[in-house]
Amino acid sequence: MELPNISLPFNVLDTIPLLIHPIMVHFAVVLPLIIVMLELINLITKRKSLTISVYILFGLLLVVYVGAYMSGVTDAQEASLFMSDEGVVALKSHKLVGIYLIYLTLIPIVFKVVTIFVQKPWSRIAYIVSFIGVLTLSFFQAKSGGELVFTYGANVSSQQDLADTVETLEDEIQELQERYAKEMQQLNQNLVDCNTTQSDANTTALTDSVLESNTTKGEVLNTTISTETNTTKINEVNSSK
Repeated sequence: MELPNISLPFNVLDTIPLLIHPIMVHFAVVLPLIIVMLELINLITKRKSLTISVYILFGLLLVVYVGAYMSGVTDAQEASLFMSDEGVVALKSHKLVGIYLIYLTLIPIVFKVVTIFVQKPWSRIAYIVSFIGVLTLSFFQAKSGGELVFTYGANVSSQQDLADTVETLEDEIQELQERYAKEMQQLNQNLVDCNTTQSDANTTALTDSVLESNTTKGEVLNTTISTETNTTKINEVNSSK
């Protein structure tokens, strides 16, 4: 079952440097744990300063989640160019969960504020359950982020080097194919020229042969006519005698 697609009401900046996301996600995992520890301590000490610190950390956590999302989008634009189709699908899912985390973090913050004005057990339970849900989802998000790196090679330099090598080889193959096509075209043209030359030579030889044959026949005919004429003259002379 896939999560419904949602979006944030702001555009991600294009000026965020690459590889800031790994720094942000460390804070995104650690801050919820710090909030949990402060809440446990505050159950015993009941100190107002700890409660204020929790509010501050919640606000900081929301900022960190937004920063992690924005830096993640920047890194994803670079990483998706060198990932498989399956990796790109996992990357999109990771992005969607990041958006859910931003919105869901608002829920325990709201219930935390409610507990101030409504001193009821249900408000405290709702806050604890919602915060545990955010904490669990953040751990799941961290796990899926690790899979993107170690399973699909997201933003791994060796993966990018391999992709660059493949791209270089593809360019060389295309260049060789174009060269082969040109050489084959030239070879076919040479073959056509050779056939044309041979045809012309055959035509010339045939013409010369016909001319020689006709010349020989003409000479034979002339000789025959001359012989017959001489024979006729001799016969006439003999008859007159």
